Amino acid sequence: MIETTIRVEGMRAYPQGELFLLTRGPDGFDALVYNTTGCGPCPDEEFTAIDVEALAAEHGCDLVWKNPRRFWMMDVLTIDLVGEPATFNGVPFNLVAKMHMPAGFDPGQDQSALAYRRTQIHRNSVYEFVAGKPVHLLRSPDEVTWVMQTFTDHIAHDLTEATLPSLGERLALPEGWRFRTVALPQDLVITTTGLANIVPDDLANMYQGLIDGVGNLDPWE
Repeated sequence: MIETTIRVEGMRAYPQGELFLLTRGPDGFDALVYNTTGCGPCPDEEFTAIDVEALAAEHGCDLVWKNPRRFWMMDVLTIDLVGEPATFNGVPFNLVAKMHMPAGFDPGQDQSALAYRRTQIHRNSVYEFVAGKPVHLLRSPDEVTWVMQTFTDHIAHDLTEATLPSLGERLALPEGWRFRTVALPQDLVITTTGLANIVPDDLANMYQGLIDGVGNLDPWE
């Protein structure tokens, strides 16, 4: 198997779907993470119709967890693939990550169950956000900036790209956390080589932390 890299432009508000094929181990679940990115926009009805129990039985894993359909928020995405692509119920996917699921992960809940709790995922990727466009940011009490990488309307059904600047009014931010939207003064590039720090908010939108020099600038400052 040869690892390949895909680079996709025009990603802002691009719909994607994700499946985690989970194998239970002594200290939690190991996951193969499949994503529709690079295969075209994720079709809503076809993705929703995927039967995760049948899929787990077919592929011999303990269970399959379906991450609710989300929308990328960078402008250009480059990501290494870690295995062969697959088609599930007629929907094509790329294998984008292998990871150990974080402590507290409950396959019966969505990512809002881990709201404002830092987790990590192994992947190699480059996120490019174009100068002049908005980025949506969290700031944690330890003064780390978290850049929105995806949003979802799974919980807040009326959430759209246009309503994201007012998202802070809807979030149940813990003490010391802040939200803001800024227009980028220059291109923001987030380069991950092996380990990404991520955090969800309480509406299951996902952010990557500017930790260990992964970003070329901090747009909060």
